[in-house]
Amino acid sequence: MAFIRKTVLLFNPWIYDFAAYDFWFKPLGLLYIGSVLRDHGYDVQLIDCLDRFHPALLNIPAHSRTTRPDLSGKFHRERIAKPKAVSFVPRHYSRYGMPFQLVQQLLLSCTPPDIVLVTSFMTYWYPAVIDAILLLRKCFPNAKIILGGIYATLCPEHARIHAAPDYIVTGEGEVKAVRLIAELLNGPGRDYDYHELDELPMPAFDLYPTLYSVALLTSRGCPNACSFCASGILTAGYRRRSVENVIDEIRFWRQQYEIEHFTFFDDALLHRSSQFIKPVLRGVRDSGWSINFYTPNGLTPRYIDEEMAELFFSARVRHIRLSFETSNEGRQKAMSAKVTNFELARALDNLERAGFEKKEIGVYVLMGLPGQRAAEVRETAAFVHRLGARVKVASFSPIPGTVEWQNAVDLGLWSPGADLLLTNCTIFPIWSNTIGYQQCLDLLLWINSLNSQL
Repeated sequence: MAFIRKTVLLFNPWIYDFAAYDFWFKPLGLLYIGSVLRDHGYDVQLIDCLDRFHPALLNIPAHSRTTRPDLSGKFHRERIAKPKAVSFVPRHYSRYGMPFQLVQQLLLSCTPPDIVLVTSFMTYWYPAVIDAILLLRKCFPNAKIILGGIYATLCPEHARIHAAPDYIVTGEGEVKAVRLIAELLNGPGRDYDYHELDELPMPAFDLYPTLYSVALLTSRGCPNACSFCASGILTAGYRRRSVENVIDEIRFWRQQYEIEHFTFFDDALLHRSSQFIKPVLRGVRDSGWSINFYTPNGLTPRYIDEEMAELFFSARVRHIRLSFETSNEGRQKAMSAKVTNFELARALDNLERAGFEKKEIGVYVLMGLPGQRAAEVRETAAFVHRLGARVKVASFSPIPGTVEWQNAVDLGLWSPGADLLLTNCTIFPIWSNTIGYQQCLDLLLWINSLNSQL
């Protein structure tokens, strides 16, 4: 008996937060699953509430769609009521992404799906996931809703109770989601599996009505074990794609869709660089393609030798951000020992000699760890400033399941039952209660004054 084609809708919800900015954001996991489903014969649709270039947004006033030459930019924003848990925060709370009514119209214009796959990101964005699932149930009462992504993986019981999807997929979703959908729809894919990342099809970016940039993952997972990071929980170990596979993907999007902007979203892009990213960048440089690369995720300074820096410059890698976290040597060792003060200084010197301006390079400094003093952050920021680079503050969020989350619980600084909204890094989850919210703002103002001197 022939399989009657079934329809799956991929849905990426809004962001509900005090602030949000689009650094080439794309729901990569969702798009990979969509490609695998298409290969198995399913009809796949996409609605990405965070798509700033959707044609339907052309009627939105231009000031709400501010875009920089590198295609990063501001999301459309609508103020909404602050949830009770964060009502004390003296900032506006907003829905970032397409207007609610526009999303509803787009949903009603879709072929009614048999399955809706919803992704999720920050744990403290869960109210947007709840609203998304409520809207999807209203529009498609007969569809089964499957929730996956970061929030669903880190807090599956919370998601089951509050977002109330029909099913939850945790961790990497290609195999689990495809097998579940095949079972639910009595369709192909019940025994789907893959062994190497190269076996995965390219993400379904072609589902976007307008496509200007592509997000790349040349690897999954991370070989480091940073105490504040959930990478080890979210992925099944550290693996890499082959050099040829990555270059083939870049070539495809460049030649078939004329894409000029690519963003690396690896957790450890530079690990074993001589075998992977260096030959990728050489291939891109030698191809003559007119493209730009961006690296919003922090790069490990240890691996930026002279050759790496020169390849960054010649292959047009821009938006350089380095992972440093702290200049405190004791904390460096405790967190993973992935970088030293000397290695940061050397990396910045190598980048400068290659042609970059130090003042345009951002260095991530971590603020708000349990047990961390404000003086440590000041000392770290001052150290980065003396090196001539720009300080990029990364406010700590207690991510369930990580070492630092457990440290905060053990020190009595965090309750395991606290509302996930309170993990929002914007409100300094730990430090708001220890040194005070205003003191945190004062520290940020002081760091901004350092940056303004560059």
